[in-house]
Amino acid sequence: MPSLEEYLGDLARQLHLDTPNKEEILQEIRSHLVESAADFHQKGYSSEESMALAIARFGEAGKVAQMMRQVYVESANQAVLSALLPVALTMIFKWIFLPLLKGIGSWQGNPTPVITISLVLLALLIPGLTMRRWRYGYAAWAFFSLIAIAQM
Repeated sequence: MPSLEEYLGDLARQLHLDTPNKEEILQEIRSHLVESAADFHQKGYSSEESMALAIARFGEAGKVAQMMRQVYVESANQAVLSALLPVALTMIFKWIFLPLLKGIGSWQGNPTPVITISLVLLALLIPGLTMRRWRYGYAAWAFFSLIAIAQM
């Protein structure tokens, strides 16, 4: 069974992520493994056995690295999509719906901006609330949503 440093080194070689994210992931995994090994040590296992059991329980380094890469890439894709969505919706509303709404512009004091902004907010609210990994894209989504609405 590999030691903690060997396991983390093997995991680091297989992660293929940028350095800050890789270091953050490795630090978190280290703390989980140390905590798990401490639990095994309290149950009467030696220090070496405790760490070996914790590593075995955590999983093979290749599989753990594959899962971490998948989560990271999925989160990055969602952040890009969430930042792109307000811009795309603004273009659709501005170039397609806004000209159509100008035809009803004389109705009760030109409600076109209110209707358009309401449609944009409604269209942006649904994906904004359903993002699975909101912490990666929510700030970008909010920023670009405000810019998109201001451009109208």
